Amino acid sequence: MTPGALHRAVAGVTHVLLDFDGPVCDVFAGQPAEDVASELLSLYERKSGAPFPLAAPTIADPLEIVRLAGREADPHAGALADALARAELRAVETAALTPGVLETLGACRATGRAVCIVSNNSAGAVREFLRVHGIEAAVSGVVGRPDDVALMKPDPYPLLRALDAMGTDPVVAVMIGDSISDVQAAHRAGTRSVGFANRPPKSDLLESAGASAVISSMRELAAAMVTAS
Repeated sequence: MTPGALHRAVAGVTHVLLDFDGPVCDVFAGQPAEDVASELLSLYERKSGAPFPLAAPTIADPLEIVRLAGREADPHAGALADALARAELRAVETAALTPGVLETLGACRATGRAVCIVSNNSAGAVREFLRVHGIEAAVSGVVGRPDDVALMKPDPYPLLRALDAMGTDPVVAVMIGDSISDVQAAHRAGTRSVGFANRPPKSDLLESAGASAVISSMRELAAAMVTAS
């Protein structure tokens, strides 16, 4: 990534689309995602009488299970999404804030940038986390997992919904996320993207996916929001 990439990625940005799991918190830190995935797979087998039929690149990722079921229009996709939403609500009760996210939210507020959380997690879980930590006023909106789970990121639908709700143009918005799907959704929606490499192996993956810039700390983003304002 070239020097100055982060500054260029946020210069002129008036609206920030912020992923939840990663940039804001580690949703399943207290309740391992692998355990939730196992619950979903067991639920599917009880309802269908057969094992989950789709090959998931990361079968331990509950979001991937729900996404795959939705993509294939599986009749049990809704039940899986509902079960995941309940697990997310339990999980956010013990999830901790990502270091530097409060500074980032403060920098956005100080520089007049609106923030909307755009997540594949349920909107209810996101709002509950914000309430628990007393930071509801720091964001202007929440766009969570669509009812049609086939439209989860990397589909641009959630980002386009957020942009429409904020009444802004994609060219003055940036998506902050820790996954390739965030970067892909940003490209498809026409926004810039900043990859959050909260684990070292992600840096190259996010850069290869085409992120406008890659950071390893949310504090880097907070500083750039101030200097590029």
